[in-house]
Amino acid sequence: MPIVRAFTLIRLVTVAHIILGYYLIARPQKLAEINSIAIIGDAVGLQQPTSHLWQNPLGAGFAGLALILLAVSDFVAVSSTEELARHYWGAQGPVRCLFFGSLTSYIYFMKPGRDKMYDQTTPQPIINSIIFSWAFFETVYWFWIYTNLREELAEARARITQRKKMQDEIATL
Repeated sequence: MPIVRAFTLIRLVTVAHIILGYYLIARPQKLAEINSIAIIGDAVGLQQPTSHLWQNPLGAGFAGLALILLAVSDFVAVSSTEELARHYWGAQGPVRCLFFGSLTSYIYFMKPGRDKMYDQTTPQPIINSIIFSWAFFETVYWFWIYTNLREELAEARARITQRKKMQDEIATL
């Protein structure tokens, strides 16, 4: 039995997405000032975004709205019946973990100062400490959620089977 249930973790990630979406819409410059983002960015040698994040309010606002939409759809999915939600998140967990892990790896290996095969003068808007920190934390969260889903699987199957038996007994009465 995990310490924190998988669906609780998904709800926490959903709340984090809503908060991050709000900050992207209302005050994107605050994201660049968060100490943990600066520390993680400095630790891996990534640049801190200076002004392009809040000088492009259309891009930041669109990203914020996309995160809020993702959060709302995730909240609806996690609030559905347990059997349906377990199938959905059992498929979504590894896909999201792989995507964010790949994004984290891409940012790390393509950061400035490493030997690259592409033109160094080409600006890379996603290679910065904010995107890296977000992708890194998402990778960790989704790996944690996926492992919790796997740990809870036997327990959940027993509950679902018992619920179906009770429904069948009620239907036969």
